[in-house]
Amino acid sequence: MRRAAMALALLLSACAGEGAQYYADLQADLRARGFLRTERAPVDAPFTDADLIRNFRRIALYSEFRREGGRFVAERTPVHLSKWLRPIRIAVYFGASVAPGQQRQDLADVARFSARLARLSGLDIALLADDTAGAANFVILYANRNERVDIARSLAGTNAGFDPAILADLRDGSPDKICFANTFENPDRPGELVYAMVVIKAETSGLLRLSCLHEELTQALGLANDDPRVRPSIFNDDEEFALLTAHDEMLLRMLYHPRLQPGMEAEEVVPLLPGILADVKRTR
Repeated sequence: MRRAAMALALLLSACAGEGAQYYADLQADLRARGFLRTERAPVDAPFTDADLIRNFRRIALYSEFRREGGRFVAERTPVHLSKWLRPIRIAVYFGASVAPGQQRQDLADVARFSARLARLSGLDIALLADDTAGAANFVILYANRNERVDIARSLAGTNAGFDPAILADLRDGSPDKICFANTFENPDRPGELVYAMVVIKAETSGLLRLSCLHEELTQALGLANDDPRVRPSIFNDDEEFALLTAHDEMLLRMLYHPRLQPGMEAEEVVPLLPGILADVKRTR
């Protein structure tokens, strides 16, 4: 994977962006209807300890997709617990369609939000400079449709071992797939995350673009599912909340409690959750 990360900067070719107006209109429509809310602790969406425990199970111990025939198929599937143990080193790559001013804003957003995730999780997370980006194990791509297709084609021709389902995601032009994250586990320790790739469509802008960053980076830490019953949360495809909420922060802190280990199954995790939540609340 590292070889692929080192080459990504060279694979992003200059292509004219398309779809920006569609996403600008989508953002305006969502905001007009009261979605993409930015409150961290919305007063109209209180939650209890029982909600947190139930929602942790829904988000950390299920996936919204399964692999089938080289593609991701939407189906709620039980999974084991996944989390990072090693330091995370982030590299950000931009397609030529992303203007310099937008690149500076994106880098500032990545730096700010990754620092917040580090504080919440206790992980060692750092954003790499360009000259050390080849050492990244967490890659963020901002690319438009043509650039994503070019990347998929180039990666398919390497021996980096990319899953065909991931390449299909890169090529997917569906307008409703605004951004996505894929994670890779240690083959010698199931559940230990060792590499991640986040793709954010360069056609997005403003709050919609920032909401992608919040959701996909957090999901790539191990809170990978979306569920319509989880609220107030970004782990919900209804787009009610754009940014990480206090509820979501609690789920992340629970995931990175030392009693939870990669690869644990639901029957091992669930009995521990009340005690873990009590610990997390004591150290808030």
